[in-house]
Amino acid sequence: MPGDGLRFVRTSYRGEGPSRAEQAPGAGIARAQLVRTRDVCEAREVFSRVYAEATLEPTRGTPFGCALEVVSFGATRVVMGDWTGGGQASLPDIGKHYILSLSAGGESAGHHAGETFRVVPDRRGALFSPGRSCVLDIDAEFHGRTLVIDRGALDAHFTALTGAALRGPICFDVALDLENGPGRTVHEIAQLFRRQIEQAWASPVLLTALRGALFTSLLVHARHSQSAILDAPQPRVAPACVRKAEEYMAAHAAEPITLADIVAAAGVPERSLRAAFVACRGVPPMDFLRRRRFELARRHLAEPSAGASVAGVAAALGLGHPGRFSVEYRRRFGESPSETLSAGRAAAGLPRLQPRRRP
Repeated sequence: MPGDGLRFVRTSYRGEGPSRAEQAPGAGIARAQLVRTRDVCEAREVFSRVYAEATLEPTRGTPFGCALEVVSFGATRVVMGDWTGGGQASLPDIGKHYILSLSAGGESAGHHAGETFRVVPDRRGALFSPGRSCVLDIDAEFHGRTLVIDRGALDAHFTALTGAALRGPICFDVALDLENGPGRTVHEIAQLFRRQIEQAWASPVLLTALRGALFTSLLVHARHSQSAILDAPQPRVAPACVRKAEEYMAAHAAEPITLADIVAAAGVPERSLRAAFVACRGVPPMDFLRRRRFELARRHLAEPSAGASVAGVAAALGLGHPGRFSVEYRRRFGESPSETLSAGRAAAGLPRLQPRRRP
């Protein structure tokens, strides 16, 4: 150890929390000082365990210092990283976490999933999504305040809010404006959660409520691949004509039905039915039918028959050219139809489809 009095606390952080954490009075809250050192090798060792095999390269020729602490509350952790000397950190795979990167002093910048970002105190933050790489350069003096959220917890919160199940991780836009608009709300709630969890008297009851508010604010106010579902107007109690039309569409979505067919099933004039759908569902009847057909297509791809194909499903449901279908499918569900089909075939134990050879 260097003779400067700095202390290194060894921990086991992979998935189960620190093995030598200080347990707070509130159940479920654990605190640990992971490292406080000027030794680069020690810092690298701990950093790679905190952030899934990440690498750390300090700036050459500058004095280096690192202090890492973590406070855990269930599926959410706050990592406080204070860095001296600057350098570059590389995370080859974010793993099964969502990460909100904030700064209490100094700046960092980099790229994640092909998008650039900059973290500036009280002005800019960054959101990293699971299964993607990240590279960031940090200033000579940087005080990171990072919230790490287990993917399963945030995905479950999304399903509780929307009733929609996720087949893959939510993909957030990386850059987050903390000064203006919805991003400011995310920042305020995140800061409140972080400040509370760092207190010795932190209450698990209060932290549970704040964590729920944080998850909701991230899903509602930060843009991501599933934002369209949350942006949809909240459903109102539908009149009888809308319910009848929906029942007819649900029963005949796989058939080439027309607006006239739906109007006849609803038993009201077309203009009245259109107005009722827009008021209650936010879209006219045929747009609602198209949404149902895409949901049916997703079900067919996720639970495929042996001979199912993307082109076959699109044609059977009248969803147009496979290329245009794929573009709209990705926009709606955050993944390509072929990805859904591949996952569905794997889950059902079916062999992968081999690409057709051109003659």
